[in-house]
Amino acid sequence: MLVILSAGRSGTNLALELFTGHSNFKVPEYSEDKLLFANRNILYPDNYLCKSDITYCPSYIEFNIFMIQNKNCKIIWTVRDVRDWAMSKIYRGYGVSQDSTVDGCKYSLNKMFSIYKSAIVNFPDRIKVLRMEDILTNIESVCKELCQWLNIEFEKSMLTPHLRMRHAGKKKRYKTLDTSQIALYKNIEIVYDGFFIKNNIPIIKLWKELNYINREFNYDTI
Repeated sequence: MLVILSAGRSGTNLALELFTGHSNFKVPEYSEDKLLFANRNILYPDNYLCKSDITYCPSYIEFNIFMIQNKNCKIIWTVRDVRDWAMSKIYRGYGVSQDSTVDGCKYSLNKMFSIYKSAIVNFPDRIKVLRMEDILTNIESVCKELCQWLNIEFEKSMLTPHLRMRHAGKKKRYKTLDTSQIALYKNIEIVYDGFFIKNNIPIIKLWKELNYINREFNYDTI
């Protein structure tokens, strides 16, 4: 069983589609399992593959129960440079989702990190961090490393995750592995048509408050 997990806008869809191209896994009809941590006493099959947002995990208690019950489960925990991560969360969901406000984004990423820190201590051999930027810039090496960790054979079909995007908007947007999504923060004045400047969003202050996440996952820090 393999779960792609993190806070949204960290490359969970991209990571999921790496493995939809692998013959070892079967994806449910709805690839995002929002009830994963609520379905007590359900044992998932070894070939089950899904993604989930940490939003749907109330606390580490539920995560811990799930992992104990499903001893066959491994977690790929996706991360991203927190500056791009925060910008994407706020811009993509602005006016629609709760975590697209500055406070909502901060809460979401703080919660993600808190659960991760407990999870990696208690299940170190069952959790692997995957940086979105590494998928985009070195996909073959990443896939082979992941397959080795999972003790499965590498399959070349894993190298085209962008062709398997099921979300209509993402499928239209990503015709290739889009490296333009890396280091967006360097062009804060113009990225997303100047969205953050036009709306007076204190994004640099938010970056500083979330800087500890970049330190943890070996990104450049502010």
